[in-house]
Amino acid sequence: PALARAGTGDVLAGAIGGLLAQGVDPYRAAVAGAYLHARAGQIVAQELGGTASVLAGEVAHALSNALAELN
Repeated sequence: PALARAGTGDVLAGAIGGLLAQGVDPYRAAVAGAYLHARAGQIVAQELGGTASVLAGEVAHALSNALAELN
């Protein structure tokens, strides 16, 4: 439910596109982008204390946090 807001799909597309631009295989870019997008949504929702929908900009900002968790 956190990602049920206008613009979050654009963030997903941007995450996938960014991975593709770095030379990641299209399938892996789609899978990784979807995971990072979902995790970023969870991070923001947790920060807000629930499952309320979050702003696309907040999700985009949290992508770096989601990526950092993988390292």
